[in-house]
Amino acid sequence: MIEIHLFEQLAAFADCGTLSAAAEQLHISQPALSRSMQRLEEELGVSLFERQKSRLTLNETGELAVRYARNLLLQEQSMIQQLRDFDRKRRTICVGSCAPVLIPDFVTLLSRLYKGMTISTELTGDPRLPEYVREGRYQMAILHEKPEGEDLYSVPMESERLYVTLPPVHPLADADGLYLEDLDGQTFLLYSQIGFWDELCRRKMPSARFLLQQDMDVLGELVANSAFPAFTTDYVMQHTGAVPDRIVIPILDAEASVTYHCTCLQSEKARFRQVFEHILTARSR
Repeated sequence: MIEIHLFEQLAAFADCGTLSAAAEQLHISQPALSRSMQRLEEELGVSLFERQKSRLTLNETGELAVRYARNLLLQEQSMIQQLRDFDRKRRTICVGSCAPVLIPDFVTLLSRLYKGMTISTELTGDPRLPEYVREGRYQMAILHEKPEGEDLYSVPMESERLYVTLPPVHPLADADGLYLEDLDGQTFLLYSQIGFWDELCRRKMPSARFLLQQDMDVLGELVANSAFPAFTTDYVMQHTGAVPDRIVIPILDAEASVTYHCTCLQSEKARFRQVFEHILTARSR
């Protein structure tokens, strides 16, 4: 069996052109590299080099060997990466979520049910989230609508509805409900990590301006001390309380009211059976 490092050294020689330069790149001595090349020739049973006084060059067989060596090294790296990815997936549950509100409780649930597993989450407003589940990028996903396709399994989770919060003196503060287009053209305070809600607001209000904030505490202070409109949801208000000194008005667009779905591949349904049972039990209470 030929050791892989001999092919690495052959490729390094081809890249560098001389034994001395290749040895320096490989952090070994030139005599050691020379012996390795002789050993490789013996292992292969062919001559790879033209040897002239003070000069070593590849012959045609050697050039062919270099091409095979490079392909072999690429396959080795690919194998290592795929094995590491496979092992990581065995020990990690990767979750993609379209919105932030359910992530903390969902991570707590997974950590309790799958002790010893690493739980990785990613918030994304990308509409291709179901495709990422199919591709294996995520083992589970939280979607804002039921996914299409018999290859995906899902159960409904919590529901969430969008509200706008306005100062009492705002011209629209007396409205019982508003469509997003009614708010187009205004300047909003907006949290930067809201997943699919961001795309919805920008699509429905193309002329609006958004002052993005990455810190929720800072956003809360700005909302409390400014006249800019902002958004909240019924789910957020249930967990954090009403927004003080603000008029809270429901958004009437159909897309502003969603039911989240916990989703995985049908082939992974048995693996995550405990998760789905917990969600369905919680919804039936």
